[in-house]
Amino acid sequence: MKKKISLRVIRRISFYYEALLKLNLPENTYISSKKLEEVTGVSCNQVRQDFFYLGISIGKQKKGYLVKKLFRELKKILSIDHGARVVIIGAGRIGQALSNYKLFKARNITVTALFDIKPELVGTEVGKPGQQKPVLHVSQLEAYLKENPDIHIALLTVPEEAAQETLDMLITHGVRGVVNFAPKILKVPKEARDVQLINDCIGTSLYKIVYQLYSRK
Repeated sequence: MKKKISLRVIRRISFYYEALLKLNLPENTYISSKKLEEVTGVSCNQVRQDFFYLGISIGKQKKGYLVKKLFRELKKILSIDHGARVVIIGAGRIGQALSNYKLFKARNITVTALFDIKPELVGTEVGKPGQQKPVLHVSQLEAYLKENPDIHIALLTVPEEAAQETLDMLITHGVRGVVNFAPKILKVPKEARDVQLINDCIGTSLYKIVYQLYSRK
């Protein structure tokens, strides 16, 4: 049975993976837990504890971890070793920015299409030449997902008043993972408990930072 890993650990693992991408080290070199601490802010002791807990025993004393093997192990843990194709619901500024996020490719994530209801957006393409993604009408989503049964993840960037209704629609059409960027906390219906939802409201994160800064004065 695959070990169940807490989201807190997964978050740190994603930091380690991001650090490797940022450093862009040759595959045959080593990286120490101390270096990972410098880049991620996670203590070297915590790094070693996480790797030990996850069975990543590819380190060498005084040398650290072989980059090639560490990349492979972290990808496997994050389940991105086989890649992920996603759609974006909402082709406004945030949706277009996400569709053009240049580091998605390095993370083995591919945005295949965007969906919207605005006539001025539907039928257009967004992105740089050679990397454009089509903007389709939301009414085409069900058919699109049936034609692409490997797509189970959606990024939600619609207005607040349409967010919950859109989430419910996505679940009905078979989407099983949603990252919500709308300024509203959404909820998964009781009958769809297998659906994974992350409310990543930018405003909420900003409020938290402001509070942490000024509450200490």
